[in-house]
Amino acid sequence: MFAVSALASAQTPYADDEVYRGLGGKQGITRIVDALFEITLADPRIRDTFDGFDIPVVKERLAEQICEFAGGPCKYTGKYKNRDMKTVHEDLKLNNLHFNALAEDLQIALERNHVPSRVSNQLLAKLAPMQRDIVTAGGGAPQAKPDHGKLIATGGVTAVEGSAGGGIVPWALIAGYGTRDSWGASAFATRVATQDYSLVSYGAAIGIGDRVEISLARQDFEGELAPLDQLRIKQDIAGIKLRVVGDAVYEQDHWTPQIAIGLQHKKNKGVGGLGALGVTSVTQLGAKSASGTDFYVSATKILLEQSLLLNATLRSTRANQMGLLGFGGDRQGSRRLMPEFSVGYLLTRKLVLGAEYRRKPHNLGVDNEKAYKDIFLAWLPNRHFSLTAAYADLGTITIFNPKTQRGLYLSAQTGF
Repeated sequence: MFAVSALASAQTPYADDEVYRGLGGKQGITRIVDALFEITLADPRIRDTFDGFDIPVVKERLAEQICEFAGGPCKYTGKYKNRDMKTVHEDLKLNNLHFNALAEDLQIALERNHVPSRVSNQLLAKLAPMQRDIVTAGGGAPQAKPDHGKLIATGGVTAVEGSAGGGIVPWALIAGYGTRDSWGASAFATRVATQDYSLVSYGAAIGIGDRVEISLARQDFEGELAPLDQLRIKQDIAGIKLRVVGDAVYEQDHWTPQIAIGLQHKKNKGVGGLGALGVTSVTQLGAKSASGTDFYVSATKILLEQSLLLNATLRSTRANQMGLLGFGGDRQGSRRLMPEFSVGYLLTRKLVLGAEYRRKPHNLGVDNEKAYKDIFLAWLPNRHFSLTAAYADLGTITIFNPKTQRGLYLSAQTGF
């Protein structure tokens, strides 16, 4: 029932009928509503919320409202139009799982009716802010059982250092698919292969109440071309992230991003394969320390009407090549603020095309460190699996193999 009153609360229709036409006019909207209720009444997450309601009448009113809402020649006649949203929903005790289930079922109904993803996102952008009034339950201590309640892709993928986000940049999103009433987790494995080196990274993260994220990761870095073909470096990373304000998905009616703060403590496990040169530690390459901590703040915004995801991260760091070559160096030893950016275009609700940029300090004389860059395509077929492929540019890595390192990035993630 809350689907009707959610849409009914919108006061500003679209300036033109682009969305109305994209939905297929009145006939298309009727088909979409029929599909929505076929899906919703079979969805165990939400079907009970419609108990006791006259479904044919609800469908008729919802079709009217979507038509008016999308800029079509319709007038909503439902009795809930002028009622306060919280009053309408306070007795239904709906939580984020219910709200997201409706949004996802609507997305599926739109897909089944061949509505373009851009039009679907524009419609959802108007629905999303209603979460503040529709969700009147939950928000207490997270329950013991995971609810798998967040929308697909809203936990991001996993960066090579273990935090939820893109491939090389952490975002303000929290790992896993648990809502604020639950928890979720993810595990990942990533391989980046360039002309002279390979990096394998793997680990896991847990998100609690869609508020706190704890992650652990291991990185294995290897040289594959002389004179560093025997090079082996390992690094352990422990991370924590706290969402402090905003919501990247629900707050579509203003520009405030979701903001999170985080840290990543990194411990280099030593240098292997260079014993003949007398090098067994990154400090012998000029680093000041073999361990260190990065601090960062990330701001993430999903602009559904534009089908865009935007992220900016500012990192305080002394890390050389993420810490693989230690922390600080003979050129520069103090912390520096390094910017990082991500942009993604939502091709569909399960496919994201994007690019990332990560600036890094140049601390070591033996490492002419450059920025990381990538172009990625993330495929998220369901909540339990995702695959991200990218073309990565890691700049130069040490003066011994001075050419720019470019190659393929492939990451698989499982989660709930």
